Amino acid sequence: MSLFFFINVMVNIFLDIVLKRVSFLLLGILFVVNVYSQEDDYEWWVVKHNWDYHTQWNHYMNTSAAYFGPNALPVPDLRDGRVESDYRFELRPEAHISKGDKTYDLYTSIIIPLAKVASFQVFLVPSEYYKMDTITRDERFARHVNAEGYAGGDFWFGTNVQVIKDRRFPDLVFSAYFKTASGTTLSDARYTDTPAYYLLLNGGKDVKQYGETKLRLYGHLGVYIWQTWSEKNSQDDAFVYGFGAKLYSPKFYATAELSAYHGYLNIGDRPAVVRFQYGLIRTKHEWVFRYQKGIYDYKYHTFSIAYIYTINP
Repeated sequence: MSLFFFINVMVNIFLDIVLKRVSFLLLGILFVVNVYSQEDDYEWWVVKHNWDYHTQWNHYMNTSAAYFGPNALPVPDLRDGRVESDYRFELRPEAHISKGDKTYDLYTSIIIPLAKVASFQVFLVPSEYYKMDTITRDERFARHVNAEGYAGGDFWFGTNVQVIKDRRFPDLVFSAYFKTASGTTLSDARYTDTPAYYLLLNGGKDVKQYGETKLRLYGHLGVYIWQTWSEKNSQDDAFVYGFGAKLYSPKFYATAELSAYHGYLNIGDRPAVVRFQYGLIRTKHEWVFRYQKGIYDYKYHTFSIAYIYTINP
């Protein structure tokens, strides 16, 4: 009797331990499955946007500046009609602030001079942090409920060629830039995951001189073309324009610019921005304070401080 009692107690203890561990294991598995199911559950998106269970979800997106993150289809920077003669390495932390989207990133750029008549540039936003409100999330057809996280940017590269320099006419530079589809997080409308390019003719000329300080006027014209996710229009074409003024000396410079492009689809593809910069120049270093305000199809206020290291070849 005592042996049976002892065996019964041991079996109960063993079953109790095993069942508890199995229970905890099952609970853990169910928790993980639940978490992943929540992450991949787009039922809210299906209901919100009345999905037809046929059209690919990204075809609902407007592939344009107004409906993507601030770095997806940037408004081109202006040049002053001259190519760089120095190697330039730039790091520029940025804050893009709008009512429905706050984005913080690090812009990086490398410029390599080529035989004093051309330059090659690579620029990239390797990482950005973003947070959108629900209104902006839904306007952009973003897929994640939280609409917050990190994204990696597109890889841009381009060449600038000096066409005319130091003549009676304005200095002229031809620029050709290309975007790869390397950006991430299309699902939150951060980067388009499509290729793009723009071709520009830049011109500039000094018009006044005050001792060592000069006033230069400049501008550019060109085209901007990118692939879209639309089933009706697989490509958007835009006319690019911009102009600016620069007051500069060997120790500082200040610029005021308007830059824009005008897409033909009119789906938020006509962004225009004004930019103001103030740069301090030292032997091999520059500090640049920059502010940019979107005035159409680009709702961000952008603040940044750039550090540029230069090397004279």
